[in-house]
Amino acid sequence: MKFRWFHLGLALLVSAGSMTTVGCTSPVGSHGEQAAGMVSLPLVTSAGGDYRLHNAVFSIHSTNGALAATLDSESDPDAEALTATLFQGPYTVRLEDGWELDRIEADGTESPVSAALVSRNPQSFEIGAGATTGVSFTFTTGQGSITLGDGSVDVSFDVASNEDLGQCQLVSSYYYSYCPSGQTCLLADSSGRTFCASPGALPVGSPCSSDQCVAGAQCLKVDQDNPDQGTCVKFCRVSAGTFGVNCLSLGLPDSDIGFEGPAPEGTCDLLTQTGCAEGEACQYAGGSFASCGVPGTTPAGGACSGETCGAGYQCYGGTCRKICDASDYYNGTSGCYYCYNVGTGNAGRCYNW
Repeated sequence: MKFRWFHLGLALLVSAGSMTTVGCTSPVGSHGEQAAGMVSLPLVTSAGGDYRLHNAVFSIHSTNGALAATLDSESDPDAEALTATLFQGPYTVRLEDGWELDRIEADGTESPVSAALVSRNPQSFEIGAGATTGVSFTFTTGQGSITLGDGSVDVSFDVASNEDLGQCQLVSSYYYSYCPSGQTCLLADSSGRTFCASPGALPVGSPCSSDQCVAGAQCLKVDQDNPDQGTCVKFCRVSAGTFGVNCLSLGLPDSDIGFEGPAPEGTCDLLTQTGCAEGEACQYAGGSFASCGVPGTTPAGGACSGETCGAGYQCYGGTCRKICDASDYYNGTSGCYYCYNVGTGNAGRCYNW
C-alpha cells in the first residue's frame, strides 16, 4: 500500500451573465440584479494517464445553510465536467461519501483505484463577478498526483514524493493526534508512515474500496479468506489490553498499532450472561475477554477464591459479588447500591452498604 498525492481541482469558473443553470438547483434567494458566476467541476483528465471521478455528488451551500446546488457525476456519465450558475457570494462545497476514482485503460475500460481524500471537506469558496476562484480537493493514490483544471481549461500533472506526507498518530492520545480538526490519521504504507485525511461515514466493518471510513478507521485488506476485499477497520494498541477488544497486530515496524478484529471463539458476555452452553456461566479470569465455564456454588456475599461463585456472580476481593451494569452509577433497580467498574467494560461488581 503505497500512496502518492493526487490533486483533484474543482475549477470555479466565474463570469457575469444570465442565470442559466446546468445539472443543479436554481440559485438561492431573491437577489434582483446581483451579478452571477459559474462553478465548473472537472471529472476527467488525460494528463499522465486517463482518470475519471465516478459516483461523485457535490453539495454546494450558501453560508446561511441553504442548498444552492447539487451536482452529480452520474447525471451524465460521459460528461467531463459539472457546471452550475451561482450568485456572487460565499459558499461551501462538500464531496459526499460514495465517490470512486477510476483509471481509464488504453482499451477504454475503467478500473477503480484506491484513494483517500486528504483535503478538508467541505471547503469554502467565494463567487465573485468577473473573477476566477480555485478550490482543490486533494487525494492520495498509488497512481500518482493529478490536477484536474486550474480555473480555466488547462490540466496539469504533478507527482510529490511519498516522503512529503506528514506524520500523525493512528490512535490519538488524550492530548494530540497531529491532524487538523475534522481530519483523521491513516496509514500511508506498510512501513508505518502516516498522513492526515478527511474521514467518510462508512462504519467499522463495512466493505470499502477507498478511504471513506469513519474517523479512527481505515479501509484495509485484512481478511485472509478474502484478500482482495477492503474492510473499514478501527485502529487500536495491542499493548493496551482493553477489555472486549481483540486488537490484532498489523506487523508495523517498531509499532504496537493493530486493528480491532472479531472476538475470539468461545467468548461470552459477562453482563447479559449469554454465549454459553446450558449449564455453563460466563466468567472472567483475566485478559481481554470473558469465557464460559462451570459455575460454582458459593452464594452472594460468601467467601471465595477463584471461580467458585454461582452463575452471574464474580469473585472479587475474596467475596462473591453480583455482576452489574457499571454504566449505571446507581443500580438500585437490580438490588445494587453501587456498581464498581473493575476494568471489564460495563460489567462491574455490586456493592451494598
